Amino acid sequence: MTGQTCKNCEQTLPGDAAYCSACGQSLRRITRPWLEASKEVAEELFDVDGRMLRSFRYLLSRPGFLSHEYINGHRVAYTSPVRMYLVVSLLFFLVLPLILPERTDFTNEDHNFSADLYSKAMFLLLPVFSLLLKLFYRRSYYLAHLVFTAYLFSAMFIGFAALMSIETAADRYLMVFALQFVIFMAMGYYVVAALRKTYGESWAKSTLKFFGLLLAFLPVLAISIELASHVPVNAG
Repeated sequence: MTGQTCKNCEQTLPGDAAYCSACGQSLRRITRPWLEASKEVAEELFDVDGRMLRSFRYLLSRPGFLSHEYINGHRVAYTSPVRMYLVVSLLFFLVLPLILPERTDFTNEDHNFSADLYSKAMFLLLPVFSLLLKLFYRRSYYLAHLVFTAYLFSAMFIGFAALMSIETAADRYLMVFALQFVIFMAMGYYVVAALRKTYGESWAKSTLKFFGLLLAFLPVLAISIELASHVPVNAG
């Protein structure tokens, strides 16, 4: 295999090396065909090597598993919490205008619905929810709470997308309403199970802390949604 030389320290390296083992300099070329560069960006964003799909499966089927693994240093095989949140939230807020039930109170002469503001509001709520977690789990580092929150919000986006996509049908059909109720309850169970897995406490303690978090966070969430749903049309 043809070798390559680090332009920073002149170290000779294997041809498939991505970084210099001596100085840490990236060996990737900036000037390259756009198709090659686009492929690399897609790989970085979506983890097309399989980590993203595997992480999605664990995110939905094993509450708290990804945050537990990441906090305990098992990170190579899974998508990072930052990337997971960015990908899921991007997809969620792209489809949000399509799945959101039509409501006349979302738009009027003075206000206008804004998915962009929703996305910004939820991003700002990440550290807020993490701070609430710190109040309930004082022994854990704040960074661990941020990791947990990023994965949790990603899962909740998927759950809310499912709820909102059948909202109109749920108003008309009892079976769809029942399905919506099941999804809602499953989301509640998911949070409790994720807390238990990540922080290692009993079901009883995790359930009590879940309700405490809910009571503390819901008013903040409601205010944020209200502000994002009613923005002056001529703002900005």
